Amino acid sequence: MGAAVHAFFDGRWSLFLAGRVSTRGREDFRRRLSGPVEVKREFCTPVDGLSDGELYDLLVSLGAPDGCVLVKDGLVEDELTSLRSALRRVCVSREGALISCIPGRLAVLQCDCGRTRLLLRAVPRPQSANEPSTHDEGTNR
Repeated sequence: MGAAVHAFFDGRWSLFLAGRVSTRGREDFRRRLSGPVEVKREFCTPVDGLSDGELYDLLVSLGAPDGCVLVKDGLVEDELTSLRSALRRVCVSREGALISCIPGRLAVLQCDCGRTRLLLRAVPRPQSANEPSTHDEGTNR
């Protein structure tokens, strides 16, 4: 999970990650996933319109294994679970969540009270000339 944060999230999230050594820090980290999350835009692809089944098919086509780590607001601890189960639970909730499929290479982020769902992939997508290098979902609405 730490690899996904370092690979895809804005630098200040490393501080939140460091706080995960305590129970309170883990709760705070999961709770922050429900708000606006700054991520490195060049690694993001919006997948809001995809169903959990379509998102599952996409992730598997990109090399995701059946197992993943689910970090979700409302969970007491991070969870090792099946990818299909994690996607189903995240897609029906409005809670913030990070599903790490391949550490630092492939993940799904749901944030902004469930209004935003992003595919995070270590292969950068092309950027337009006027596009900023980070993405803050809270300011683009």
